[in-house]
Amino acid sequence: MKKIIAILLAAALMLSLAACSESKPEPTEAPSSAETTAPMDSSSDEQPTETSAEPSDTANGETLGQTLRAAFLDAMDKNPEATPLELAETLIGNPAIQFAPITEPVVPGFLPGFSADIDGFAEGAMFAPMIGSIAFVGYVFRLEDGADADAFTQLLKDNADPSWNICVTAEETVIDHVGNTVFFVMCPGNAD
Repeated sequence: MKKIIAILLAAALMLSLAACSESKPEPTEAPSSAETTAPMDSSSDEQPTETSAEPSDTANGETLGQTLRAAFLDAMDKNPEATPLELAETLIGNPAIQFAPITEPVVPGFLPGFSADIDGFAEGAMFAPMIGSIAFVGYVFRLEDGADADAFTQLLKDNADPSWNICVTAEETVIDHVGNTVFFVMCPGNAD
């Protein structure tokens, strides 16, 4: 049994090293603006959604981040009482996700993808790939009643670190909220 575990760990290490050594070809097109904003289309509050340059396109022309944001808004519309973990499991099941996923609850403090501790939420869940060489991390946070969701989304934006992953860098960041439930994702850019 120990030999099997050792072999599996060695294989995982070799795969992660191979993923780190891959180089991407230089894009032939100039990247779009460094950051664009789009209005939030839920709850009649006009809140900005942060989106950064060079997002990956999905089949319907939306970026992966936009696709997951739309799925978040749809899931919140269908079940506003869903827990962050339930929402994360719904989002990670989206057909646009092209990797083996995991979801897990998170607590305030250090969270992968941020340069500082993230506090100020009552409940949270992370959704991410099982293999750490993919520049993708997403979160759903539920804030305390009466908390300032705009201030919390600004905290996420200010501390988001697209280069948190040693091997790769996320190229798109999307942040949104419905009431006191906050959506956050950093994901890869074009897969060309």
